[in-house]
Amino acid sequence: MTSPLDALYTGVEGLIQPPLEFTRHLAGALQSHVIGALDKPLPQQDPLSAYRYLNARRQTLVDSVKQRPLIRMQDKNYKQLATLGGEMSCVTEEVAADSGEAVVVLRGGDYLGDFVRNAVRIEEDLHLSVDPIPSKPSWKTRWGGKITTINVKRDSSGVHTVELVATSNRQHLKHILIGSTPLLPPEVQPIKMWMLPANIRTGCFITLFINLLRLFNPIASIPTNIANPGGWISPLGPDALLNLSPLQWPIQPQFVNPLLDQSRTSLIAAAWNTFHDATIDPLKDAGCTARVYTYFTDDVDNPHPELEKAVGKELANLARPQRNCLIAAFEDHSGYEGPTGTFADGIINFFATTLDDLITTTVFPVDADDDGEVDPVFRKLFMVAPKPPWAVYRDGQHSGIIESGYHQHKGPVKTAMIYGKSPRIVNDLQTFFIRYGISQIAQVVLGTELPAVEGLDNLYQGQLDNILLAGQRYSNPLRALYSGDMVYQEQIARPNGTAYTISSVLDLRLADFKKRAYRAFKTSIRNGAPYLVHYDFELDDRVGFEQDGILYVDQISAIRYEYDRQKPITYTVSVGDDTKDRDPFAQGIKALQAVYSVLSMSLGEGWLFG
Repeated sequence: MTSPLDALYTGVEGLIQPPLEFTRHLAGALQSHVIGALDKPLPQQDPLSAYRYLNARRQTLVDSVKQRPLIRMQDKNYKQLATLGGEMSCVTEEVAADSGEAVVVLRGGDYLGDFVRNAVRIEEDLHLSVDPIPSKPSWKTRWGGKITTINVKRDSSGVHTVELVATSNRQHLKHILIGSTPLLPPEVQPIKMWMLPANIRTGCFITLFINLLRLFNPIASIPTNIANPGGWISPLGPDALLNLSPLQWPIQPQFVNPLLDQSRTSLIAAAWNTFHDATIDPLKDAGCTARVYTYFTDDVDNPHPELEKAVGKELANLARPQRNCLIAAFEDHSGYEGPTGTFADGIINFFATTLDDLITTTVFPVDADDDGEVDPVFRKLFMVAPKPPWAVYRDGQHSGIIESGYHQHKGPVKTAMIYGKSPRIVNDLQTFFIRYGISQIAQVVLGTELPAVEGLDNLYQGQLDNILLAGQRYSNPLRALYSGDMVYQEQIARPNGTAYTISSVLDLRLADFKKRAYRAFKTSIRNGAPYLVHYDFELDDRVGFEQDGILYVDQISAIRYEYDRQKPITYTVSVGDDTKDRDPFAQGIKALQAVYSVLSMSLGEGWLFG
């Protein structure tokens, strides 16, 4: 193939003085070393060039995350203020199930240090964004948060610094309430509890959208703040008409296609609880996560990928946010799939998982691969069991694992106990028979009606309540067999609890589960060895890692990004955690309670369930 310089030389020959011959020959010699300069090499035609091309591409991706990040500051309305430079250090951390944090340290003489101290009212918010790949800024990889603390320091050596501490935008989910009747003022709430049974991603999307409508839409916001005049400021402001469009809201939910949502079916129930508190357990149980992305209008990618996939790129662009905003997304990284590829898989997953939680973990807990997790029998039977992750870190001399920890927690307790109250039905029956017996004294005992006897039944006001069936004990037979004579004997599961109810069975099981012997693990992995953050996996994705010949699989719990003037850019990825305090049997009971709650909002209020 003719090199570009050869073609240039041939075209201008006779018109100008030709270049030196050694330059011409040098260009031709280097042409073969520029892999992919003219076209991508094919492995079938030139396998060595194809390998060199792919290796150079991989190295380019690895080097892309070593660039100095793009750090920007935004004002209270999320308009760009300034680009930070000359920072002494930068640390960001994104956490799957909670709010992350960032710390940026500036020199004390920096103009931004003086600006944040003196030119901004203390009541006004400032925001921070960090793009780890400045050549390709995107809402997918951007860390965004609110500056919550500004520390101005002078150390012992006389160095002045300004430290900006920011909390990630996921914190907003802890400050959005789920209303019982969200579109009515709190003074008038005909529906006592918001309850929405749905696949968890769809349920979170609908719930958040309605409550954001209550907060930002002026038509809905004024009625819900009818007795709160301070809440009228935003709806009656100069930009009130803009907020009639959800595309102008400062916080917007990412579109979820309810027909193709395969996440596990669950129940969202809340009565003016925070969105985070109401959804954290259902999301964890389903292997999903809630993330809050930072979107700027100059981003190339559409923040609604499911909408783009459903209706096409051009129509989906009509739904792009019209301002800098936050995008609340609910993502399924559980690895569960189903036979239909539709929302029906979430229902199948719900029943199969509940059967595994209630039956498999208690009747035949088989752990064939010795990873500490009971194998999902019913989920495999219903074809919704998760597949092994493609990103697996093998144990070895050149492994990408920085450190890994395997922990054994011993010292189980043999017996759990509840003591306090009798079931209400027992107290009610006891009260009925005692009062009935007193009222029938005249007729049954004396055979005639005596004066002043009627009404004596009212003297009994439950003096004998909580005597019968007020305590309940459970001893774990396996611990009684294997733990020996010196086993820890007893623990109280729930002081003043109610015995012999479904709630008491659950409390005993939880206490027994928390004081068990178990194995746990936690690991940190190095970026680019061989998998890359933001390219091969994201926060909460499932990855596998090998330890002592056993393959463990868990979700990424945190991603930490940091550098300073003495330390290069470093990613630390945490997989799993070192605790296992979520009882599968309890999750199964909660699933049954969720089903029952759809039929009766009085679940657990004083009868069989507690």
